[in-house]
Amino acid sequence: MTETRFKQAMKNQFKKVQFTETHKEAVRKGIHEELSDQVLLPMLQTMRSGYEITQLLYTKNKEVVHFNEGIIYASLHRLEQQQLVVSEWRENEKRYFLSRKGVKLLTKLNKETDKLPSLQQLLKEVRYAND
Repeated sequence: MTETRFKQAMKNQFKKVQFTETHKEAVRKGIHEELSDQVLLPMLQTMRSGYEITQLLYTKNKEVVHFNEGIIYASLHRLEQQQLVVSEWRENEKRYFLSRKGVKLLTKLNKETDKLPSLQQLLKEVRYAND
């Protein structure tokens, strides 16, 4: 299926879907969690400042950062509260890194990610289901 046909199929399938405020809030919450767990944790295997993390996310072209850089600091604070990240002040800069608990979670997330089907596999399944 070409990209254009795929986009058209998605548009037709979701034409009648309505998102309530509850749905929108759930999506926003999911974005925050995705940013912290899937993106931030691997970055914190080495000690980094919030500014360094922001710059790395910009280079990786993470859309979430372009809309609100504060989300990074909110996510870092949440990770600290969950004891997944430890911080300390060095040279007038707060620096973050994974705690033992954070390392365990990152290992678990990596194992789960390895079990997920690839995008290519999912697209094949969709194509065969629609044929």
